[in-house]
Amino acid sequence: MKVALIVNPKAGRLRGAATGRQAARLMADDGWRVELIETKAPGEAGRLAREAAASGYDLVVGVGGDGTLSELLNGLVGTGVPCGIIPCGTGNDFASFVGLSGDLGTAVHQLLDGSPRRIDMGRFVGTSRYFINSVGVGFDARIAERINRRTRLTSGLVAYLPAVLAELVWCQPLAAVVEVDGQRFEDNWLLVVVANGYSYGAGFKIAPQARCDDGLLDVVLVRMRGRLAVLRALPRVRRGTHTSDPKVTMLRAQHVAIRTDQPSPALVDGDVRAQTPLEIEVAPGAALLWL
Repeated sequence: MKVALIVNPKAGRLRGAATGRQAARLMADDGWRVELIETKAPGEAGRLAREAAASGYDLVVGVGGDGTLSELLNGLVGTGVPCGIIPCGTGNDFASFVGLSGDLGTAVHQLLDGSPRRIDMGRFVGTSRYFINSVGVGFDARIAERINRRTRLTSGLVAYLPAVLAELVWCQPLAAVVEVDGQRFEDNWLLVVVANGYSYGAGFKIAPQARCDDGLLDVVLVRMRGRLAVLRALPRVRRGTHTSDPKVTMLRAQHVAIRTDQPSPALVDGDVRAQTPLEIEVAPGAALLWL
């Protein structure tokens, strides 16, 4: 197996490079031919993945989080070359969703025993851009902006909580029209999420019934509420038991449009990479993931 191991050296609290070297040794010990390639700038992973596919690699594996996986899959769509991931990010939500271990040794063994599997992605209509886990607008995107303004010295839930509490001070509503397979929803929202995986933000199960192979995207609409109500609701979202809340609407759809009066940032696979207006559709089986 000829493998391009593409590493985000800033992942895992700046431990991505060391994790990549360890992973390369473990894979080489099993007889795989591995070339270690480090990214040098945001957005570079997709280009490197496309180049690896064109150069005859059998498999592209990323070392990083959901953002790294998203970039790699965007580069590999349509190439027929599968993508694997060794989780080493802040949240690793999609990796956890598909059953990949956060332990390096276990994750490498899962790769060595893996095989390609077709899964769905979301696509931004009118572009060639895809997402693998989720797109969020409102409260969650503003939290991500806060996190991205500082160096991430922690991972998991601890990395998110200070930003969550800071954003609660402002807690501004998102005035938006959301169209879900032709149904129109207009309100002041706390957040709007379009999900392919079930969790984001280091384990918040925002769409607990989501599947990545059903040809549908899960849509979560949360109406605006007060600060204390948001704080009290967070443990329920963490457990995925918020779906019966009267201020929460859960839907499944093939097509979603989100329009706001003013451009609002959108959280795409863990990073703020877009803004409203957004038009999204499911892309069934667009990703070839090595699991």
